Amino acid sequence: MNDYADTITRLVEYEVWCTIRAIDALTALSEGELSRDFGFGLRTPHRTIFHIANVMRTWSSCVGPVIKKRMPLEYQSDMSLAEIRAMVVRLGEAWFAASMRSHIQGLLDKDRRLHQLFHLITHGTHHRSQLLAMLSLMGYAQPFEGGDFGGWSNETS
Repeated sequence: MNDYADTITRLVEYEVWCTIRAIDALTALSEGELSRDFGFGLRTPHRTIFHIANVMRTWSSCVGPVIKKRMPLEYQSDMSLAEIRAMVVRLGEAWFAASMRSHIQGLLDKDRRLHQLFHLITHGTHHRSQLLAMLSLMGYAQPFEGGDFGGWSNETS
Protein backbone atom coordinates (compact mmCIF):
# COMPACT_ATOMS: atom_id res chain seq x y z
CA MET A 1 0.00 0.00 0.00
CA ASN A 2 1.40 3.43 -0.85
CA ASP A 3 1.69 6.27 1.67
CA TYR A 4 -1.47 8.09 0.61
CA ALA A 5 -3.64 4.98 0.85
CA ASP A 6 -2.21 4.15 4.26
CA THR A 7 -2.95 7.69 5.46
CA ILE A 8 -6.47 7.59 4.00
CA THR A 9 -7.31 4.29 5.68
CA ARG A 10 -5.81 5.52 8.95
CA LEU A 11 -8.08 8.59 8.76
CA VAL A 12 -11.11 6.33 8.37
CA GLU A 13 -9.93 4.24 11.33
CA TYR A 14 -9.38 7.43 13.37
CA GLU A 15 -12.83 8.80 12.54
CA VAL A 16 -14.54 5.62 13.70
CA TRP A 17 -12.35 5.39 16.82
CA CYS A 18 -13.17 8.98 17.84
CA THR A 19 -16.89 8.49 17.30
CA ILE A 20 -16.93 5.29 19.35
CA ARG A 21 -14.96 6.99 22.13
CA ALA A 22 -17.49 9.84 22.10
CA ILE A 23 -20.41 7.39 22.31
CA ASP A 24 -18.73 5.52 25.15
CA ALA A 25 -18.24 8.81 27.04
CA LEU A 26 -21.93 9.64 26.58
CA THR A 27 -22.92 6.47 28.43
CA ALA A 28 -21.97 8.22 31.69
CA LEU A 29 -24.69 10.84 31.11
CA SER A 30 -28.19 10.69 32.53
CA GLU A 31 -31.19 10.82 30.19
CA GLY A 32 -31.64 14.46 31.17
CA GLU A 33 -28.02 15.25 30.27
CA LEU A 34 -28.27 13.37 26.97
CA SER A 35 -31.25 15.50 26.00
CA ARG A 36 -29.99 18.77 27.51
CA ASP A 37 -30.41 21.67 25.06
CA PHE A 38 -27.20 23.68 24.82
CA GLY A 39 -28.53 26.13 22.22
CA PHE A 40 -25.70 25.55 19.73
CA GLY A 41 -24.87 23.02 17.05
CA LEU A 42 -27.39 20.20 17.02
CA ARG A 43 -28.43 21.34 20.50
CA THR A 44 -28.28 18.06 22.48
CA PRO A 45 -25.59 15.40 22.96
CA HIS A 46 -27.94 12.65 21.75
CA ARG A 47 -29.00 14.49 18.60
CA THR A 48 -25.35 15.32 17.89
CA ILE A 49 -24.08 11.73 18.13
CA PHE A 50 -27.08 10.44 16.18
CA HIS A 51 -26.33 12.99 13.45
CA ILE A 52 -22.66 11.98 13.23
CA ALA A 53 -23.66 8.32 12.82
CA ASN A 54 -26.44 9.18 10.38
CA VAL A 55 -24.13 11.20 8.12
CA MET A 56 -21.62 8.35 8.25
CA ARG A 57 -24.44 6.02 7.18
CA THR A 58 -25.48 8.34 4.34
CA TRP A 59 -22.10 9.13 2.80
CA SER A 60 -19.82 6.18 3.62
CA SER A 61 -21.61 4.18 0.93
CA CYS A 62 -20.26 6.66 -1.63
CA VAL A 63 -16.60 5.61 -1.41
CA GLY A 64 -16.75 2.01 -2.64
CA PRO A 65 -16.41 0.80 -6.22
CA VAL A 66 -20.21 1.12 -6.56
CA ILE A 67 -21.55 4.43 -5.27
CA LYS A 68 -24.92 4.10 -3.49
CA LYS A 69 -25.94 7.19 -1.55
CA ARG A 70 -28.47 6.36 1.12
CA MET A 71 -31.24 8.65 2.25
CA PRO A 72 -30.61 10.06 5.73
CA LEU A 73 -32.68 8.70 8.58
CA GLU A 74 -35.10 10.93 10.43
CA TYR A 75 -33.86 11.76 13.92
CA GLN A 76 -34.73 8.96 16.33
CA SER A 77 -34.72 10.34 19.86
CA ASP A 78 -35.39 6.87 21.24
CA MET A 79 -32.38 5.19 19.59
CA SER A 80 -30.12 3.98 22.38
CA LEU A 81 -26.43 4.76 22.54
CA ALA A 82 -25.78 1.01 22.21
CA GLU A 83 -27.73 0.98 18.93
CA ILE A 84 -25.87 4.05 17.66
CA ARG A 85 -22.55 2.48 18.66
CA ALA A 86 -23.39 -0.77 16.88
CA MET A 87 -24.35 1.21 13.77
CA VAL A 88 -21.02 3.10 13.84
CA VAL A 89 -19.01 -0.10 14.29
CA ARG A 90 -20.83 -1.78 11.40
CA LEU A 91 -20.59 1.29 9.17
CA GLY A 92 -16.94 1.83 10.03
CA GLU A 93 -16.02 -1.70 9.00
CA ALA A 94 -17.96 -1.35 5.75
CA TRP A 95 -16.52 2.12 5.05
CA PHE A 96 -12.95 0.89 5.60
CA ALA A 97 -13.49 -2.13 3.36
CA ALA A 98 -15.15 -0.03 0.64
CA SER A 99 -12.28 2.47 0.72
CA MET A 100 -9.76 -0.35 0.35
CA ARG A 101 -11.68 -1.92 -2.54
CA SER A 102 -11.81 1.42 -4.33
CA HIS A 103 -8.10 1.96 -3.75
CA ILE A 104 -7.20 -1.52 -5.01
CA GLN A 105 -9.32 -0.95 -8.12
CA GLY A 106 -7.80 2.50 -8.72
CA LEU A 107 -11.11 4.26 -8.08
CA LEU A 108 -10.63 6.00 -4.76
CA ASP A 109 -9.65 9.29 -6.39
CA LYS A 110 -12.48 9.11 -8.96
CA ASP A 111 -16.07 10.37 -8.91
CA ARG A 112 -15.77 12.33 -5.67
CA ARG A 113 -15.02 9.26 -3.51
CA LEU A 114 -12.19 11.04 -1.70
CA HIS A 115 -14.37 14.14 -1.35
CA GLN A 116 -16.99 12.06 0.47
CA LEU A 117 -14.36 10.37 2.61
CA PHE A 118 -12.84 13.70 3.68
CA HIS A 119 -16.30 15.18 4.16
CA LEU A 120 -17.08 12.45 6.69
CA ILE A 121 -13.86 13.09 8.59
CA THR A 122 -14.20 16.88 8.72
CA HIS A 123 -17.92 16.63 9.46
CA GLY A 124 -17.37 14.18 12.30
CA THR A 125 -14.58 16.32 13.74
CA HIS A 126 -16.77 19.43 13.62
CA HIS A 127 -19.69 17.85 15.44
CA ARG A 128 -17.55 15.89 17.91
CA SER A 129 -15.95 19.21 18.88
CA GLN A 130 -19.42 20.50 19.70
CA LEU A 131 -20.07 17.33 21.66
CA LEU A 132 -16.80 17.71 23.58
CA ALA A 133 -17.82 21.29 24.42
CA MET A 134 -21.17 20.01 25.72
CA LEU A 135 -19.41 17.45 27.91
CA SER A 136 -17.06 20.13 29.26
CA LEU A 137 -19.96 22.47 30.02
CA MET A 138 -21.52 19.68 32.10
CA GLY A 139 -18.27 19.21 34.02
CA TYR A 140 -17.14 15.95 32.40
CA ALA A 141 -13.59 15.29 31.26
CA GLN A 142 -13.05 15.06 27.52
CA PRO A 143 -12.57 11.40 26.50
CA PHE A 144 -9.91 12.26 23.88
CA GLU A 145 -8.29 15.30 22.32
CA GLY A 146 -10.59 16.38 19.52
CA GLY A 147 -8.95 16.59 16.11
CA ASP A 148 -5.55 15.19 17.14
CA PHE A 149 -5.00 12.75 14.28
CA GLY A 150 -1.22 13.21 14.44
CA GLY A 151 -0.99 12.28 18.11
CA TRP A 152 -3.39 9.39 17.68
CA SER A 153 -1.57 7.99 14.63
CA ASN A 154 1.78 8.21 16.40
CA GLU A 155 0.42 6.28 19.39
CA THR A 156 -1.36 3.58 17.36
CA SER A 157 1.24 2.93 14.63
